[in-house]
Amino acid sequence: MKLPEVSIIVPIYNSEKYISKCIDSIIAQTYTNIECILIDDGSTDSSLFICERYHQSDDRIVVMHQENAGVSATRNRGIEVARGKYVCFIDSDDYIQKNMCEILVAAIKHSDADVVCCGYTENNKAHILCNEDFIFSNSCVIEIIHYLEMRQAFGLVWNKLYKKTFLDTYTIRFLGSIKFGEDMLFNLQYFWHIKAAYISSNYLYHYLHDNQNPVTKGNISFAECDFRFENVSNMFRQIDNNTKSLYYAELLAKDFKYTIALLLRLYSEKKETKERQDVINKLKNFYKETGAKNKFGTIVEASTYKMLIYVPSGLFGIIFSLIYLTFAAFVKVSGGKSRFINN
Repeated sequence: MKLPEVSIIVPIYNSEKYISKCIDSIIAQTYTNIECILIDDGSTDSSLFICERYHQSDDRIVVMHQENAGVSATRNRGIEVARGKYVCFIDSDDYIQKNMCEILVAAIKHSDADVVCCGYTENNKAHILCNEDFIFSNSCVIEIIHYLEMRQAFGLVWNKLYKKTFLDTYTIRFLGSIKFGEDMLFNLQYFWHIKAAYISSNYLYHYLHDNQNPVTKGNISFAECDFRFENVSNMFRQIDNNTKSLYYAELLAKDFKYTIALLLRLYSEKKETKERQDVINKLKNFYKETGAKNKFGTIVEASTYKMLIYVPSGLFGIIFSLIYLTFAAFVKVSGGKSRFINN
């Protein structure tokens, strides 16, 4: 039996409203030498039944079921059973262009690249990575990461085509110990080992926000925030070879904004003050030693940075609590929603 060249891994949790569109976009691929690995992560709706129905009509579809284990464990299981030379990931509430696999496979085959990255749409807004395709080669990895991260395309796994040999040779897997930011850590592991990256000018993935029960949803903790920050910052430093380059400084500044936004979300939950202070102290000590202070894009970011560095930790926590309460009140009054506030 001919082995598939591309393994498409789809973790699924309570996606009955979206999964058909996702699967339809996969089986309609113009590049047909694929396998679609659908892994139901303990859904309580009809997601598994829908997947089984597709399996009966297309033998390229593999259906698996497991007790709820989270998106990282689900994707890791998919990697273990994948038979393709290349691997890509799709979330069950999203869909892809019919020529996505064809374009990405052609790119990786006709270049010396170890990974291919493409643009995407987010609720119909296009995120384009470049005007013309190009290859990052003979470049330092921190420069490649910087280019993608500044275009909101690095900390994502669903807009990339990976080599299965890389995943297995370097034992690159998703960390099951966190439920937030695991894609960033996965890509940092992978990119650490690459020599070149192909950047596609096409936007081929369609990312949606509609699903209220995505496989990636879950409560987060200060411990997870701490773990993510420490690992991301350490890997940035190591990939930069401790040179404190401009790319490194700008990446830290961008991640600072992300971490502060994550802290804002955490302030919406009932957490012990000590846990909060531990994270704040770690952020304070780390950012004192970096060159990120002059790389912030807005006055708000720069002001938050200065407040973190120069205001005592206890007082910073009080001020931050007030910021959270003000922001939460605004979200409530405006009738809107925020990914960082638990409504």
